[in-house]
Amino acid sequence: MPSITRSVPLALVAGAVLFATPAVAQVPTPESVIGFPVGADGHLAEWSQIVDYFGQLDEASPAVRVERIGHTAMGRPMIMALITSPENQARLDEIKANQARLADPRGVPQAELDRLIANQPAVGFIGASLHGNEIMATQMSMELAYDLATDPAMAPALEDVVLVLVPGMNPDGLDITRSWWLETRNTEFEGARMPWLYHFYTGHDNNRDFFMATQPETQAVTRVLYKEWFPQVVYDVHQMGNDGARFFVPPFDDPLNPNIHPLIVRMTNLVGTQMALDLTEKGKTGIQHQSTFDLWWHGGGRTVPARHNMIGILSEAASVNYGDPIVQNPDSIDQPRIGSMFPEAWEGGVWSPRDIVEYELIASKSLINLLHRQRHDFVQNMVKLASDQVAMGREGGPFAYVLPPEQTDPGSAAEMLRVLKVGGVEIHEATESFTAGGETYPAGTRVVLMAQPYRAHAKDLLEPQDYPELRLWPGGPQDAPYDAAGWTLPYQMGVDARVIAEPFPTNALVEMASIPVKPGEVAGSGDAYALDPAMNNTHRAIHEVLDEGGEVTFSASPISAGGETWPAGTAVVSGVGDLDQRVQRWAQEWGVDAAGVSNVDGRTMDELRVGLYKPWTASSDEGWTRWIFEQWNVPFDTIHDAQIRGGDLASEFDAIVIPDLSYRSIVEGSDPDENPPQYAGGIGQEGAAALEAFVNAGGTLILLDSSIEFGIEALGLPIVDLEDAQDDEDYDRWYAPGSLLRVEWNTDHPIALGMPEESAVYYARGPVMDVQSGAEGITVVARYPESDILMSGYAQGEDLATGQPALIEAEFGEGKVVLFGFRPQHRAQPHDTFKVLFNALYR
Repeated sequence: MPSITRSVPLALVAGAVLFATPAVAQVPTPESVIGFPVGADGHLAEWSQIVDYFGQLDEASPAVRVERIGHTAMGRPMIMALITSPENQARLDEIKANQARLADPRGVPQAELDRLIANQPAVGFIGASLHGNEIMATQMSMELAYDLATDPAMAPALEDVVLVLVPGMNPDGLDITRSWWLETRNTEFEGARMPWLYHFYTGHDNNRDFFMATQPETQAVTRVLYKEWFPQVVYDVHQMGNDGARFFVPPFDDPLNPNIHPLIVRMTNLVGTQMALDLTEKGKTGIQHQSTFDLWWHGGGRTVPARHNMIGILSEAASVNYGDPIVQNPDSIDQPRIGSMFPEAWEGGVWSPRDIVEYELIASKSLINLLHRQRHDFVQNMVKLASDQVAMGREGGPFAYVLPPEQTDPGSAAEMLRVLKVGGVEIHEATESFTAGGETYPAGTRVVLMAQPYRAHAKDLLEPQDYPELRLWPGGPQDAPYDAAGWTLPYQMGVDARVIAEPFPTNALVEMASIPVKPGEVAGSGDAYALDPAMNNTHRAIHEVLDEGGEVTFSASPISAGGETWPAGTAVVSGVGDLDQRVQRWAQEWGVDAAGVSNVDGRTMDELRVGLYKPWTASSDEGWTRWIFEQWNVPFDTIHDAQIRGGDLASEFDAIVIPDLSYRSIVEGSDPDENPPQYAGGIGQEGAAALEAFVNAGGTLILLDSSIEFGIEALGLPIVDLEDAQDDEDYDRWYAPGSLLRVEWNTDHPIALGMPEESAVYYARGPVMDVQSGAEGITVVARYPESDILMSGYAQGEDLATGQPALIEAEFGEGKVVLFGFRPQHRAQPHDTFKVLFNALYR
């Protein structure tokens, strides 16, 4: 990718030039461009200023080259600075090509590998401020780049190191956070939590998108890491709360994921302890290891690289009040006990933005100098890690995962393989039949061979997880995972992926350059078409027809057409021009099966009016739901507290969706004493009454996960949350953190249309519903089985959940309340249950 053009503006955002031609004869300081020292109290540079500074640095320094790598969800440019010696800059393309060969040494002669190991610079990656409110690393990145370009003491390191610096992993979040800080600064609401997400869709969960790669920021960084630069170390720079230690660096906490190579663990510990050593030598205190952040979870900016033969480093600095300092008495904060993982406490006093900058600068330079001093080891170990992964894959156990061409939902199967491919995994397809694991598979079968450098990444996404039991003390509570305990993609996405343990001949397999959807089949033609209810993309077609003014009829009885029989409730679309051509396009591009039909009786819908509740408490679950609705073209409007309180909702909406929120968050919202009045108070009892009237008038209220509490408390539904009633001191109680649980579907119910009899749902410390004795108007759509609930992750105390409802539809007045005891759209991962959410909208 070429350097940013120096004489032409890079882009415009909100009317401001983001990149101006510098008129400087020497390397500019950050202060000379942004107008204040980096980390100065009361000052934060906005993204356009940071882009401007890096552009001027690119112009002035032979050690810096700046490239544009993509854009954000809100259209801001994402940039990357490549910082190394002028001599390395002159051969940067060669270094980049050689890095790819080291990352995948298959077919490279040993003599050539030896030459590359002897001469190739190490490559380090630093990504700043993935979370928008963790704002200081974006500021620090300017000073780091300046120091590397001008400090003679760093010049020897740059002869041996190429630094790939992304100064903003979430530029939107930087500007969103900065604007909120300026709006509330020096008011009674100073320091208040933002009422909206600091990533437009995912909020804090943008650090949970690094294997699905749904967002443009994640896609840009993923491409740089796994397809372009292949760094040995990935340093993810964060901030945390300020009520404890000042700075966290590895070693990480337990447990250790079995797919992470021991050498990765040792080198991670080496980098983290070197950072701590350098910080301590420079008088920095309050540095902590082995806390909270584990090496089990797959999905973050530092954990996904660990499955790609890269050392993933996380630092977490204690935060300040956005751009303003704070004063803390050491007796008022809960610092860890002094020990080998925390040998020196912070003395207390003023903690400023500049403190964060200095800690992060020292840690960043520590990494660069370590890569310089041990360049040979890091480069050599990169080759060893890749070679070990290939060798383990060739040995088998597993040897491959095989996806037969006949999938229930070919669109989801293709999407799962796309996820793997975006993460650098090789996907193969059979050109002729072959035999594996004692079964013969036809041409068109897709295969993920484990004998490849990114084996650990593929294996960890495809296999079930078995989170270990780790009691905090004998008989005490289970040690909770940092994030999810299980994430198996074939379970979440409803894909038939068969593990093959033993090696088999692979001569019939060719690598796929892209992952097209297996085309659907269209049987017959006519003025109306039935669409396969088992396919997620059927709903894209439904929403397209409604958007074009057509009609959707949900059949009253099963439909037999084209040699298939689809159940009652199958969608039949009609009433739009060029329907034949549309159906053919849906089949080719989306894999949808369709059949021409006529004279179908059933319930007809010619519009769909959906409201998605967006609280002023910044819900990531709302953001994910909004993103999925946009991707599947659901016709929806965002509704806030005031609109709900205004009432008359039935005149505007057929269905209203409440994302994963507690009853208190929905009804009470943010504290009026701590937040501006327009963002405080929730929907209140007035809004609760308006939602009750909406359902009574015939609307459908859809409650996701913990928001079912609203149905119980506000609507008085005859349902009990058994999980909520548990004794917190009972350490053997029901507990399933971020895991995939088995449910049995009532496939005769319209909400379960297209589902198999049994599948996985994503559950994370959510409700466990029970129906009160004698209750009427309650239909169980999905239920946990009597045994064998856990499919991937961790669960204890299963007796509480066995046989209990997981999804309920309750009649209420003229309408319905749909209660999901799980998250059918969690982080855009469980594609298999998207259709259940869509089906609920049509009730």
